[in-house]
Amino acid sequence: MNASDQTRVLHLIDGLAGGGCERCLWDIVRVSDAEKLAHRIVTIQPDSGDFVYDERLRAKGAYVQPPSPRFLNFLSKHIQDLAVRKVLVPWRKCLTLTWRSAGYVLAAREVLKSFLRFRPHIIHTHGFYGFVAGLMVKAVFRKPMIHTVPCTFEQMKDAHYGWTPGLYARAQRRVDYFVTGASRAELLGLGIPASRIVSIRPAVDMQLIGAVRNVRARHYSEIRRSLGLPPEAMIALSVGRFHSSKGHLFALESVSQLLPKFPNLHWVVLGDGLQRAQLESKSVELGITDNVHLLGFQTEPLPYFAAADIYLRTPVFESENLSSTQAIAMGLPVVGFDTGCESELIDKVGHGVLVPNRNGEALTEAIAQILALPDRGRALGKRGADYSHNLDISQITAPIFESYEVLAEQRVLDE
Repeated sequence: MNASDQTRVLHLIDGLAGGGCERCLWDIVRVSDAEKLAHRIVTIQPDSGDFVYDERLRAKGAYVQPPSPRFLNFLSKHIQDLAVRKVLVPWRKCLTLTWRSAGYVLAAREVLKSFLRFRPHIIHTHGFYGFVAGLMVKAVFRKPMIHTVPCTFEQMKDAHYGWTPGLYARAQRRVDYFVTGASRAELLGLGIPASRIVSIRPAVDMQLIGAVRNVRARHYSEIRRSLGLPPEAMIALSVGRFHSSKGHLFALESVSQLLPKFPNLHWVVLGDGLQRAQLESKSVELGITDNVHLLGFQTEPLPYFAAADIYLRTPVFESENLSSTQAIAMGLPVVGFDTGCESELIDKVGHGVLVPNRNGEALTEAIAQILALPDRGRALGKRGADYSHNLDISQITAPIFESYEVLAEQRVLDE
């Protein structure tokens, strides 16, 4: 097959940090059939030192954007330094506007270069600013457009992107397909036809999961040793950025209440963010610093899932995401908040306990219930592991690839 026979997809995405949209994009690129699909990625925001997937995507030849200029990195550092100083908010906003504006100029240049050199057939947008950029690009170049909805509408509002659903409603006719994991009902509520909604679910690389499962005992010992914990220590794992929407404070409070009954319980958290100082301060206030381990972002999190006894899924707006799906596949019992999301699996699979949203007391009781079981919830977790063949990476990429094929066939007919 000649390069001219490939369907070329230009992806516009806010950035390449460690979130769900970024991981979805990485999965699309890495499992694509290179004879059928070619990808090019443009980030709307410059790298602020938080890009996670950039090198992997560069190795695949999909991301060729030059590194951010030094002055933008300098601005970004000062913006982050000022984020916790409320008295300097006006100054921070001014720096942020400068940083964003310069990033948009650079992104526009990369988009133009992509159309001249890569000659894409399809635009696939991800995130918030990626969607806005995609609408402008489509208005100029008239290419088919797919958009991956980054989160539920409630999450958008919480993250100060509450304008996005309204834009979806106004611009829906310009979008060929909306891809979503948890917002199908919300999109239908905006009047978007079901025929233009592509439903996906959080998915994991089951081959990689299997490899980690095979050496689970080794990870169980090595992670405890690396944290200075005794072999009999129980690990409650949480994964997610340090932000109020992830509900880490609920988990922290629960751990403090559980320690009298389970003195060997340790809370391990993979993630980072502006809430770190608050979590550290609260753990000191509760006197449980020896049992709290805030390990930052981990590029290889699966060994921690293999070492854990239970997974605490405490986001207050979402249900299943990449991390909770990894917990399911690794066979961990899960305690999660009932957020009412359509992607909920606990009540379907029975691999854990679902508790009322933001109810710390119910969360504590559910964790205690599982840890008090003779097997510490392993039988519960096995239900998830048995179900996990439904969560393979093909479950998320196949519907998207089918959408590309439909638009590619339409392109051939048009030509």
